[in-house]
Amino acid sequence: MEFSVAIQKPSPKHTSTTKSWIAAAACCASLGSGVAIAQPVAPPNPSDAELKAADDAVASGSGDVARLATTVSQKEAEISKLENEMGGLREAVNKALVDLETARTEAKLAREEADAAKADLDSSQKAIDEAQKTLDEVSRSAYRRGTTNGAVAGAAGTANTEDALARQTYLRQNAAKQRAAIEELDRLRAESANKESVLREKRAVAEQREQEATAAEQTAQAALTTNTSLLNARAAERQRLVEERNLAKARLEAAKANSGTLNQQRKEYQDFLKAEEERKAAEKAAAEAAAAKAKAEEEARARAKAEEEARARAEAAAAAERAEAARAAQEAEQAAAAAKRAEADRAAREAAQAAAAAQADAELKQQEAANSQQAQQAAVAAAATAAAALAAAQAADNAQASPVEAPSESVAQPGTGVFGADDYLDLGPSVGAAGTSGVDTAAPAVTSGSRSEKVESVIARAKSQVGLPYAWGGGTANGPSRGIRDGGVADSFGDYNKIGFDCSGLVLYAFAGVGIDLPHYTGYQYQHGTKVSPSEMQRGDLIFYGPNAEHHVAIYLGDGMMIEAPQSGSTVSINPVRWSGMSPYAVRLI
Repeated sequence: MEFSVAIQKPSPKHTSTTKSWIAAAACCASLGSGVAIAQPVAPPNPSDAELKAADDAVASGSGDVARLATTVSQKEAEISKLENEMGGLREAVNKALVDLETARTEAKLAREEADAAKADLDSSQKAIDEAQKTLDEVSRSAYRRGTTNGAVAGAAGTANTEDALARQTYLRQNAAKQRAAIEELDRLRAESANKESVLREKRAVAEQREQEATAAEQTAQAALTTNTSLLNARAAERQRLVEERNLAKARLEAAKANSGTLNQQRKEYQDFLKAEEERKAAEKAAAEAAAAKAKAEEEARARAKAEEEARARAEAAAAAERAEAARAAQEAEQAAAAAKRAEADRAAREAAQAAAAAQADAELKQQEAANSQQAQQAAVAAAATAAAALAAAQAADNAQASPVEAPSESVAQPGTGVFGADDYLDLGPSVGAAGTSGVDTAAPAVTSGSRSEKVESVIARAKSQVGLPYAWGGGTANGPSRGIRDGGVADSFGDYNKIGFDCSGLVLYAFAGVGIDLPHYTGYQYQHGTKVSPSEMQRGDLIFYGPNAEHHVAIYLGDGMMIEAPQSGSTVSINPVRWSGMSPYAVRLI
């Protein structure tokens, strides 16, 4: 019988297979000769240079991955900083929007007041002109009558003279009234002119502020556009580095796999050498056991032959003695019958004793031969027991040598920053139209109750909007509204076509529920309420970001959580408080 074994490739099963061969060899050796055992094929044995090269590749790959991970982390920090600055720029545009609307309103009011003053001035001038015209007519009438009254009165008599005097008195009084009216109208005209001049200057100042607000909005928009390009460039650079890092990780994983394979092959080769030593030792033990068995069998055969020869000699001696006794008996027949019988009995007893001794000697020799056979069988059994024990030990070694897969190592993706690159505003000709197309979700204002009740009302009002889309410029006291165009990334997310909130719009809406009116700009919201240290924040306080709260705002919920409208492409959500970039103070409105 022959055993043939084919080895496909080195594997954890290889050691088990090798040790199984050794156990089989030991058993076969104990059973006898004529058994052919196929010699196992040695597994591949990588060289020390190959192992060193594989380990160096792993070390180099680990260094590359660590370096790229550090670079990616730095880029993400830069992007986070830019996103924070973008939040400030977005809120600066919001501020410019609020200021521009205020300036436009003031300019419009100043123009209206200046126009009204001009109209009053024109009306006063017209009244003065009418009064002057009347006075001129009275003066002309008095002049015409005054040239003829003396002669006519003398000729007409006393009655006519009195009438003339009465008319003259009436004309003088009427002229005096007209002059007084003209003087009053002239005074009013001077006041109107002064007022019109002051309002004209006020209109000029308001229009100048309007122009400055427009310029500020355009400047903020330009800065927003510039930073958008910079942010896009940094994001592209980060993406490139992430791809390089992923490629380096793939190379590292391949290097680790190659190193693991080579080290496993080296281990399997060393296990194979050990198994070969054990196999050869088992074969030697089996051969020695077989030789001992053969020697015992030969000795047993020799003892059996000697015992057989001794038994034959004893039987021959007994037969000779019996023949001699018969012959002696025949000779004794010639003597007296009694003597012959006595001699025959004695001879028979002697023969019986001799036969018994011979039989005992033969039985002793047979017992020795049986003991030799038992010793041989005991040797065979001992060899089989040793082979079985060796096989069991090899099976236990194989179980202990089974490899354990190490857990794979995973690297975290960098998260995104607090703010996206998509929160930008396009004021355009419809700058004041934000919030006019929103969805009215207003709830009745809670203006009474304890502070705790008001805080919970504010938070409940904010939480009711969780999941609603971020829309830059969106959010009013009544609820979410349509976002505003920015001509940039926010437009790419379609903020102008979404109904939702930006950060300050969500805060404005939440606190409107308790009767607190806030402007739609984080910088102005920061000026309301009481400033407190961030370490002393309470539920319902406002958290601001940026040196002057111009970047972002959220509502603190307690336990390290806050609710916010983070950035374009996101939704109103509850997130852990970010301490990086936080303004010096939090604000408590209730």
